[in-house]
Amino acid sequence: MPLIESFSGIRGIYDDGLNEKVTAGYTYSYISLLNNKFKNKKLKIVIGTDTRHSKDILKNTIFEVLNCDIIDLGIASTPMIEFAVKHFKTDGGIIITASHNEPYWNGFKFLDKDGAVLRPKDMEKVIKKYNKIKKLNDENFLSKHIYKNKDPKKITIKKITKKYNEINNAYSDYVLSFISKEDKDKIKDSKLKIIIDPNGGTGVIAKTILEKLNVKVHGINMKPGIFNRPIEPTEDSLLYLSNDVRDKNYDFAAGFDCDADRVEIVASKGMVSGNQLLALIADEILKDAKNKVIVVNDATSLVVRETAKKYNAKYIETQVGEINVVDKIYDLKAPIGGEGSSSGVIIPDSKCRDGILTIVYLLKIISNNKKNINELIKTLPEFYNIKKKVKIRSKNYNKVKKKIINHYRKKQCRVKDSKSGSLKIYLNDNSFIWFRVSKTEANILRIIADAQNREQAQLIMEEAMNLIQRNSTNL
Repeated sequence: MPLIESFSGIRGIYDDGLNEKVTAGYTYSYISLLNNKFKNKKLKIVIGTDTRHSKDILKNTIFEVLNCDIIDLGIASTPMIEFAVKHFKTDGGIIITASHNEPYWNGFKFLDKDGAVLRPKDMEKVIKKYNKIKKLNDENFLSKHIYKNKDPKKITIKKITKKYNEINNAYSDYVLSFISKEDKDKIKDSKLKIIIDPNGGTGVIAKTILEKLNVKVHGINMKPGIFNRPIEPTEDSLLYLSNDVRDKNYDFAAGFDCDADRVEIVASKGMVSGNQLLALIADEILKDAKNKVIVVNDATSLVVRETAKKYNAKYIETQVGEINVVDKIYDLKAPIGGEGSSSGVIIPDSKCRDGILTIVYLLKIISNNKKNINELIKTLPEFYNIKKKVKIRSKNYNKVKKKIINHYRKKQCRVKDSKSGSLKIYLNDNSFIWFRVSKTEANILRIIADAQNREQAQLIMEEAMNLIQRNSTNL
């Protein structure tokens, strides 16, 4: 299985494409980038992992390659590790995670000095450096190019410091700092009850943080590294939580992916879409914001756009990719942004979507409005969003894409082709169909249909699926 190399990081199946040599090569390439950025400086970086079984092997390899001071965070969520870069004032960081991919996968996210993932141009340099190095004779690869600092005359003493407890406490305070004392008191008085399902991942810390708000938290699948459902939280994988919420009188349930940047919310009537959650939080933030701007990626449901219209807010779309949204948020000084999938809410000064911070905001909205989630959803503009994944060889996609574009142009639809990224077809002002080859899963085409009701969205998706099937059969 080949590696998946993208602006969001490196992913692969452990021991089938991803191994210690690959880890060493990418670590060396990343630290070379930092050395070029911070010349003549003793570097310091943070390292943390999710809970996959291959984490320690990969981390130990990284420790051997690095010739700089290291702050070891142990098991930590992606938002926590990104926060740690700023908290400890380091020069970067490495997150050992494959995010929402299945447990036999692993990978790396490389962080910039500000805690965000590397910008695309820097990530390209890392990938290019690695691919240049790997062409060298395998037998001499590690000894000549990775472990060269093993020469006693050249070696620099590195310091490895464990900061498990400190980062847990600091991150907890950081998350809770986003809401006022008045909001905290309202949440405490509301006596809310929720279920969290980290599925053996790093989201277990949510229980400790939320209990500081006097929220009664029932945790399931809390044992690290024991994965009892698919890693990616989806409507199908979290369906069972609806019954628990309804029958046991909980306010809602939250299911995380392995590194806890993604969260899905389940109410008594079923899944609350990530788009709806982003819209709810946008409504809360934009109504009091001085700078009424929201930044989203172009796959985000129009329910967010229509919510922003309530406040005459500027609605800005970027290409998919968390860093694209983050950078535009800071460029425009927007008070909120996000990626509609998996509740990808991004609130400055956070540099990423944060599943636990999203829950804190949701608790604030519930307690302030004295309404349950089902009631809050009814206040939003009605839109329905359908997502599909289709197996397609990436090399064949461009041929299929031409057929797709021609089909919709004949129907007088507006076509937005980003060339190297997504293809978005505006069917009318209140519906679209969206296509993009996955950057995190091999040979997968992601499709999203968005419309004002379920029936319309289903028809749009059926047309797209038939179109792809018709034009890819012989490829």
